[in-house]
Amino acid sequence: MNDNYFPQYTTDYISGVMSLRKPQTVSLKILKEIVNSVNLHKGMNLKAALGSVHAMYPICSDFERDFMSLTFALATGVGKTRLMGAFIAYLYTQHSIRNFFVVAPNTTIYEKLKRDLSDNNSPKYVFRGLGCFSTPPQIVTDDDYREKQISMFESDVRIFVYNIDKFNKEGANMKKVNEVIGDSFYQYLSNLPDLVLIMDESHHYRAEKGAQALNELHPLLGLELTATPLVTKGNKQIPFKNVVYEYPLSKAIEDGYTRTPFAVTRTDIDFYNFGDEQLDKLMLLDGIKCHENAKRKLEAYAVNNSTPENPIRIVKPFMLVVCKDTSHAQWVEQFVKSDEFRDGAYRNKTIVVHSKQKGAESEANTKLLLDVENADNPVEIVIHVNMLKEGWDVNNLYTIVPLRTAASKILREQMVGRGLRLPYGERTGDKDVDAVMLTAHDKFKDILDEAQKGDSIFKAGNVIKAEEIEPEEVTCTQLSLELEADKTLENAYQQTGIQQSKDTDALLQKTAELIQQAVTEHIQTTPEHTVTPVQAQQIVEHVKEKIVEDRDLGEVFRENEMPIATWMLHQAEETHRAAQAKFIPIPRIKITDAGVEEYVFIDFDLDLSDFKHAPIQNELLLQNLENMQDRQRIKGDAIDFEGYNPKKVILEQLRSKPEIDYEKCSVLLFKLISQLCDHYEKQFGTNGMQNIVMMHKRDIGNQIYKQMMQHFYCENGFLQEEVIGTRKYNLAQSYHYTESVSLFDNFTSEIHSVLFTGLKRSVFDCAQFDSKEGELTLARVLDTDSDVLNWLRPHPKEFNITYNHGHIYEPDFVVETEHTIYLVEVKGEDRLKEASVIAKKKRGIQYCEVASRWGKANGYKEWKYLFIPSKQVMPNSSFMQLVRQFQEL
Repeated sequence: MNDNYFPQYTTDYISGVMSLRKPQTVSLKILKEIVNSVNLHKGMNLKAALGSVHAMYPICSDFERDFMSLTFALATGVGKTRLMGAFIAYLYTQHSIRNFFVVAPNTTIYEKLKRDLSDNNSPKYVFRGLGCFSTPPQIVTDDDYREKQISMFESDVRIFVYNIDKFNKEGANMKKVNEVIGDSFYQYLSNLPDLVLIMDESHHYRAEKGAQALNELHPLLGLELTATPLVTKGNKQIPFKNVVYEYPLSKAIEDGYTRTPFAVTRTDIDFYNFGDEQLDKLMLLDGIKCHENAKRKLEAYAVNNSTPENPIRIVKPFMLVVCKDTSHAQWVEQFVKSDEFRDGAYRNKTIVVHSKQKGAESEANTKLLLDVENADNPVEIVIHVNMLKEGWDVNNLYTIVPLRTAASKILREQMVGRGLRLPYGERTGDKDVDAVMLTAHDKFKDILDEAQKGDSIFKAGNVIKAEEIEPEEVTCTQLSLELEADKTLENAYQQTGIQQSKDTDALLQKTAELIQQAVTEHIQTTPEHTVTPVQAQQIVEHVKEKIVEDRDLGEVFRENEMPIATWMLHQAEETHRAAQAKFIPIPRIKITDAGVEEYVFIDFDLDLSDFKHAPIQNELLLQNLENMQDRQRIKGDAIDFEGYNPKKVILEQLRSKPEIDYEKCSVLLFKLISQLCDHYEKQFGTNGMQNIVMMHKRDIGNQIYKQMMQHFYCENGFLQEEVIGTRKYNLAQSYHYTESVSLFDNFTSEIHSVLFTGLKRSVFDCAQFDSKEGELTLARVLDTDSDVLNWLRPHPKEFNITYNHGHIYEPDFVVETEHTIYLVEVKGEDRLKEASVIAKKKRGIQYCEVASRWGKANGYKEWKYLFIPSKQVMPNSSFMQLVRQFQEL
């Protein structure tokens, strides 16, 4: 039945245009392999079809239905609904299937599926990117079959979306005769020759009634999607027998398609000495500590990664408290809303949701629950009994507090699964943004034991101690302007003519401070990034409002409003000029990829500890074919390897890898292969080494390749770069910190959590550093060196420099001197030969070359690249000496 009207719609093409993730792509290819190997038609021989599928995918031993049904067991958050769209597109374009019946287990999922399959304005629209439908697929839901002539639907593809409860009962309307159709809608569907049944959360359709209702639809094919391919029978959970592909939650976490779960506990406490209420209170207080920590980190992330051109929304996190029953939930609610819990701060930010709620309270809380992702929604704590229903997909659950709940592995996975969705659609690289916390106090040993198992969603290292979560503060960098306070006052009195006093000093100093803050914010947030006369007046009006709010300062201001307002306008313009002089102009570069990427391998030695093969024994196995227990082994003659060239065999394995160009890395290949052969020859002799290579050549080739790929970087000699202008302001950023010290003071915290203040020559007044030896030392040199006009710890988005397949390069420092601007990288001596470091260095040099050529033609300073080993930066170093030593020519 394959008309193949769309030959270009291969599985690779569909995966590409739909941006499918790896498990989605694998699922689509499995479907293709099965459908192409089975003669798919109604009434087909299911036994023969099962034999074909089982031969390809041995874990599938039974279709478990009266039709061919295949289960794709994909973890929560991987994108099962998007995969439905890929399945539909493939079966339509490659097998001319036009009728699809999507079944949902409950109202929540039903509404979600309707929206995702029909709303092409939604970011979750499953057919986004596909152009194979001349008109969008016709979505048939509810009672559409009564109101429309089914056969006259305008679309080539029809998708029927129904809740299982619509047709698994005897008296269901779908089973009643419809005059327009001439039969029941249910019967009409069962007569379609190409109906494909797609079952979302298919573990719900294993009960007798549901299974029978689906069987009676007589579909051509069934596709089941679930994260839990298990059927509960009594106290046992029986695995599905028709699974063809399983992608567990542990793998999704490892591959980066979800956030990472962390277990939170307390040290040196025997929780069995606690009463139930004591333990609940402790877990709730530790949970809210985690929640508040996550809230600060999310705010800081949004500020640090936003630009006026690409603003990033602030994710508002919430905490889920899971209780054992409704009376327990009521007690928790009373405690959380009491003054004992954070002084009542969450009294109006907490809702309780459970099945016994009625009327207006239930309706209001359910509405708040469904809207909990909205930044305007005040809810930060959701108290719930047992588990929330499937289909409630949120991406802002950051803290889970399970109180006296069941401790089974599956329940833990279901709980944590609620908090694994990525709020920005992909991992950010920020550990705190990419995490979800589970307080595990009394269950902690169970989770640690679980973490040791290969399929665990937890890792033994993902443990956070509640008492070590320190409250952090957040600050946004301000311009480090050299506006001397005394001079500012002197100029203010000269311009205003008002009489100096202690009160007027305080007013003018506060006003100058507020103007500086307002100008800085204005430059960072307005599209023009400048201050026009009109905008300066707006800033003055804004500062006036702030001053008047202060009763004492407001009174002094009103007495001298006219002259002070004139001075304020002058001060706003003066501050803007000072800011412009302080900023380091950054050339904005447009990159055009005009060539083929090439892989460059760095010279290295094999880590031979990975190679543990041994020669196979020269034995023959004799098996009695009548008595299978009768078998014996006899020693055989040694295999003659004369003429066998093991080095050539390994080389052929490596030359088949797409990244390896033999002509360019033949010396490295010969060296690595020789190291491998020498390693085995020393242990087992020449014959033994040849034996190993012959029997394990593929594995050996893959192991060498794996190590080579850890020592490569991607280079494109054909990148075309051009400067398209310059950013005349620098991006402010937000820092979260536990300790704040002056740049030259000692500190006790880890350096990553220390904020260094009082910077003078820096563009901004504070900064953080990743290393004490190197970065901090260099900052201290820069801030006191007279040759340095300005220096900058750049915002992650300050530069558009990429390396190795689009990774973003964030330089450590930018330093401006009288004639030159330097891009500076400080690296530990142990990392100087890393492939990624070398790749960054090459791209940094390239950036400076392009910026310099443009600068020379447009009257800007030259750019140079400095690559400094961290131990070479001394407290008594001068910047120009470092330039002479480490400038890259």
